Amino acid sequence: YDNCMPLLLLGGSGPQGGRYSGTFQETEDVPMFTNITKMAVQVDSAARIPYFMAMAFRTAKSGRPGPVYLDFPSDVLQEQVDEDQVDWPTGTFSGAPPAGNPESVKEAAELLLNAERPAMIIGKGVRWSEPTEELAQMVESLGMPFLTSPMGRGFIPDDHPMNMGSARSSIMRDADVILVVGARLNWMFDFGRRFAPDAKIIHIDIEPEEIGINRAVEVGIVGDAKVALQQILAEMEGRTAGLSERAEEGPWLTALRDRVEKNAESIQSRLTSDANPIITHRLLHEVSQVFPRDTIYTVDGQTTLATGRQVLQSYTPASRLNSGSNGCMGVGVPFAVGAKLARPEVPVVSVNGDCAFGFNAMEMETAVRHNVPIVFVINNNSGIVGGALESRMGLPEGYMERVATYTPDIRYDKILEAFGGHTENVTEPSEIRAALERALQATKEGK
Repeated sequence: YDNCMPLLLLGGSGPQGGRYSGTFQETEDVPMFTNITKMAVQVDSAARIPYFMAMAFRTAKSGRPGPVYLDFPSDVLQEQVDEDQVDWPTGTFSGAPPAGNPESVKEAAELLLNAERPAMIIGKGVRWSEPTEELAQMVESLGMPFLTSPMGRGFIPDDHPMNMGSARSSIMRDADVILVVGARLNWMFDFGRRFAPDAKIIHIDIEPEEIGINRAVEVGIVGDAKVALQQILAEMEGRTAGLSERAEEGPWLTALRDRVEKNAESIQSRLTSDANPIITHRLLHEVSQVFPRDTIYTVDGQTTLATGRQVLQSYTPASRLNSGSNGCMGVGVPFAVGAKLARPEVPVVSVNGDCAFGFNAMEMETAVRHNVPIVFVINNNSGIVGGALESRMGLPEGYMERVATYTPDIRYDKILEAFGGHTENVTEPSEIRAALERALQATKEGK
């Protein structure tokens, strides 16, 4: 619900005829789901199942996406009806994307055309309209740098010259006009507090209530990201000549690129480190060198997740899956299974810290049983580590070491071996690449 994912949940419950008698597994499921879904309802008859399903899909996909729960009492599941009694809904979802208010679009265009230090923030909300061409045209026509939320990556390839994610703090602090597309100004963007006090915010979002939360906006555009960007680009048509060239020579991009270069240099030694135990930067750098550009990565953990943001690149839409804004552990393995089922032609790599892996590790059996070839990479640093986490959570020094440090050198690979999958146990940095190459080959052979 918090991550705005259009998920349809089908659950069972006790028979309607046995309500309040203590019948088998009798629960009031609908009230429990009401506050964490867009809609939670109980199906009242087998004949109306198609009606409820159509309503559920429409609700999950309309506006800002989200989950819907349908509850099926056991007597409804066992009911038989003649097919001619069933109403099969058609045309229940138009899919027409909403456009932004024309006056707001004009205001946004003027602000962007006259900005000295424009910037764009891309959030995971663009997933549902995938405005890849419009986003690229926006940054290229204006010479406008951009950064993304973790799952907003790939809609413009990470190696685009206007990607200034490595200068994130500088962009948020110094930009004078910021175009926010499908992103929420929540904790991921410091609630907008890091923006300059006089920065002008243009916020595009399909959810009206999202605009203006935590930070006042100069222009709010309620609408589909792709359509709204097309409107702004149309308003700017014929008026952007020379803007990109001037930006290339100007101090704004020069300063940002200098910061990106310095930040890249600061981690370079870690990417090639021969230290043992293996450090996370070296492990993930090797991953990035082995797998192709269209790889889908699911990244899960604490140190692993944070390092993955620096090292693992995304080049295609919806190719970066992690915990999003909430639910911060345990998504890596099941997300990978879902991603591979959805896009079987694309390599899928699930990169996990050992603690995060423990939440749903047994779902590897699901992958083996259904012949879903995924590479699972476990960064085994023996638990949740880092004093910074203690400080951030207000915990006493040494707390994490006492409660979240695991038995060292646990052989997680033995779990998948027991299920019948291809496994590697790597303890030396020099062994990483060859092991990854063998793992990739095993997925191609269906192992």
